[in-house]
Amino acid sequence: MSQVFASSGRFSFYFFFASLMSLSCKVGSEEILLTGVVSSAAKQVVNAPKTSRWQSTIQWLAKEGEIVKKGELVAVFDGALEQTQLSQNEETIERLELELAQMKLEQEQQLIDAEGRLRIAQMNVDKARIEASVPPTEVSKFEKGQFELALQRALLEQVKAEDALSRTKKESTSNIKKKTLDILKTKEQITYLKELLNRMNIRAEHTGPVNYAIHPWYGTKIAAGANVNASWKILDVQAIENFQIETWVHEVDAVGLDSNASVSLFFDAYPSTALSGSIKKISTQAEKYPQWSKSSYFPMVITFDSDIPFNLMPGMSVRVEIKQG
Repeated sequence: MSQVFASSGRFSFYFFFASLMSLSCKVGSEEILLTGVVSSAAKQVVNAPKTSRWQSTIQWLAKEGEIVKKGELVAVFDGALEQTQLSQNEETIERLELELAQMKLEQEQQLIDAEGRLRIAQMNVDKARIEASVPPTEVSKFEKGQFELALQRALLEQVKAEDALSRTKKESTSNIKKKTLDILKTKEQITYLKELLNRMNIRAEHTGPVNYAIHPWYGTKIAAGANVNASWKILDVQAIENFQIETWVHEVDAVGLDSNASVSLFFDAYPSTALSGSIKKISTQAEKYPQWSKSSYFPMVITFDSDIPFNLMPGMSVRVEIKQG
């Protein structure tokens, strides 16, 4: 089935773009002729992911026209650089966590040492204060002076020990915060890279055929191996249900187009059968298609008024006749 669709898809593609040169025209003053294409309202559009580079390379694409099942891979983009960065960051996070653990042990030891020096300084102050409190009648003036001088020195050493302990606590907190912040930044980068790599492996959201997009610069179909910019359309996967017609109205014809106009649909694959439809939506935003003409076109969606009596596939060509009045 996929081979049949691929063959008919190529025919429809060439016919479709050949017809787009005269995409919409008026017959008399009441009828507008358009060329459209069958699509599904349940459609997944695959765009090139945003990466750390301005371009990414398509590594693999599912075959055009092939019917893929929901959940199957449809596109894979080259993520070698991101994978290398991820591996480096995972190694970095291991090193940083080890450094943090070692830093905490060192800071704890430094804190214990500083607290020990402060306790010794306090004990020396207590001892010097006892000696300095001896009455002058019991010791000589020289000894009394020495005791008082020793007390002043002990008090100074106590102040120094208190300052050292305070600095040790602040430095410990600051260093641990910096290292923890480095770890958090690296973890965020790892999370980002994993999400990015996940976006580079795109799976189908619907069961249906694969349709390649047209390269915006060269007008050819995008294929595996191409370098593409972020957000470029690469392909779409459309469900084989909820069919509708997509077409484009020339800016001249779009003026005054009645959304209640009568719509007739003629399929290249079923030339003997015509179906009726209704205009569901006319975009208010015009689009440029340099390969068609210098004019602007308004995308339009047409739905079917009744059940479809034959099999349709996304990509089939349709002639649309709109009668107003």
